[in-house]
Parts: sequence; structure tokens; C-alpha cells
Amino acid sequence: MKRCRIGVLVRRGRGTAPPPAALPLGRAAQHLAERGVDVVFVHSTQEGRVWGEVIRGDRWETVEDVSLCAVFDRYSSQTDPESHAALLRGLAQVPVANPAVLIDLMRDKIETQTVLTAAGLSMPAIVTDPARFAATLDDWGEAYLKPRFGAFGRGVVRVVPGDPLPAVGPGAVPGVPEPLFLQRAVRPLPPYAGIAIRVLAQRTGADDWWVAPPVVRRSLTDAVVNAARGADVVPAADVLPQAVGALTALARQTARALADQPQGNLLVEIGVDAVIDPAGEPHLIEVNSRPRGRLEALAHLAPADYQRAHLAAVCRPFRYLATTFGHRPGV
Repeated sequence: MKRCRIGVLVRRGRGTAPPPAALPLGRAAQHLAERGVDVVFVHSTQEGRVWGEVIRGDRWETVEDVSLCAVFDRYSSQTDPESHAALLRGLAQVPVANPAVLIDLMRDKIETQTVLTAAGLSMPAIVTDPARFAATLDDWGEAYLKPRFGAFGRGVVRVVPGDPLPAVGPGAVPGVPEPLFLQRAVRPLPPYAGIAIRVLAQRTGADDWWVAPPVVRRSLTDAVVNAARGADVVPAADVLPQAVGALTALARQTARALADQPQGNLLVEIGVDAVIDPAGEPHLIEVNSRPRGRLEALAHLAPADYQRAHLAAVCRPFRYLATTFGHRPGV
């Protein structure tokens, strides 16, 4: 692999950037730089050129008016869509992974379910018409009311017959209500109020996907199991060893189905969320385009077991992009 620059779009925080080693992406960039891949943290773009910062050793260094082989988009665009759109416009013909068209698809949970079920994946039934919520819930007995474009468990509520069933509610962006839909509940393994699994899938070739060890989120009291809401995070192999094979296959099938969509050749990473029923069978419930790594949580809990795996996972999309697009003319 020849030396090349891969850009990363991330939303900048206020104030002075922390030392590179304090950030997962910073540590990954240090590791990649030693192997011929310079990660550019992009601040602005114009006509396919970028301005930003790279990591040199343990410090940040400004770069100006440079070209890129490709870009990995990790920008929190829901909270700052205008700045994100401006960065994409300025990139011109630079390949961008994950592409905006697939980000938008995966952000829309109803459209994602339509696409994935058409591809043969099984998901719990949904109802999108608020006029049908009450009658459907009476039939199901239990469901989740979910924001159409939500993230990190915000706005998700478990409901039973007699509960309020609003048509709109809180979603991904604070203060911005979203349309809600109803998704049939899958009863969890006892004694948990909720148990769900996140599986990270990353592209390693044209049709090859590496799948991380599945990670369980579980709670005895909260049916909406999400690490951001305080759920325990543990390796699936420790608590659900019989389900690991099926979860890995489910993640790979989901990734390939999305890669078959327009611009799917630029899809490099997804987070697959599944739930486990009392029989131990997994059920796909949604897909995240910018997954927060549960491997990072495990790396904090068991550094000897997971720190190396976490670093490799952060590096993997950049390595794939460098291998695939490092030959681009004029770069």
C-alpha cells in the first residue's frame, strides 16, 4: 500500500483539541501513520481539496489545501446538517464512505425495514399509521413506540394496551419532534427487562465483511436497553454463546443487503442491533450507520482482552479505503 491521505469528517468540539492519545480516533491515526496512512481530520473543503489537521507523533499538525484518496464520514449531521452538507459539497469527486444516501436510508428506520425485509431479512412487524396504533397494540399486547429517525435510544418507549400512543415525540435532536411508529416487542430472556445485542460489521473486500464479537446490552429494570441509558455491556460469548454464530451471520447478511443498494460499494461500516427471544433466537430490529463502538466499552472493562481489538476496529475502515482508493489519479 503506498502512502496516502484518508480524510475523516467528525464534528469539532469547542476549545482546544485533547491530545491525540486521549481519543480512539487519535490513537488509530497514530497507528495508521506508522503504516503509511495519514488520517486528515477535515475542517473545511473546496473543489476536492481539504484543510484540517493530521497527527504527528503526539501532537496535532495543520495541513492546508491537500488532496485525499477518500473520506470516512463520521459527522454528527443530525445536529449540524448545514455544516455537514457544506463539507460534502466541497469534496467534489472524492469518494465518501459511508455515503450520504445510505446514511439517510439507515437513519430512516421505516425505510430501512422496508429495504431489509424485501431482501429476505426478518424483523418484528411495524405499524406506521397512528390511527392503527391502539388496535394493533391490543392485538400484540406489547410493543415499542419509536421515533422514525431516532438514535441512542432517545424517545423509545415500551408500551402496553391503555398507554398513551402519540403520533409524534422526542427523537434524535433535542427539541425537534419526530413521527413515531410502533414495533412489535420480542419478549426478552428472563430475568431481564430487556436484552439486546450490537454487532459491528466492517468491510474488508468487495463482498467480504469482518464481524466483531457480538456485544450484549442488558438491564433488569429498563426494557429500552441502551448503553447511553445505563445498560450493562458484556461480551455475548460470555452470556449467550449459543447465539454468537447466528448473530454473526445476521450481521453479515444485513451488511450485504445494504451494500446492494445504490452507492453500496462505499458502505464500510454498520452497527446491527438485534434482540434475543426466550428461545435464544436473534431478531434484527434496526441498523446504525455511525455505531458507537461497544468494543470501546469492553476495552475499558477488560483492557487486556479488548484494547487491541478496539484499535483494530477503529483502523479497519481507513485501511480498507487506503487499499481501495490509494491508486486514485492525481492523489
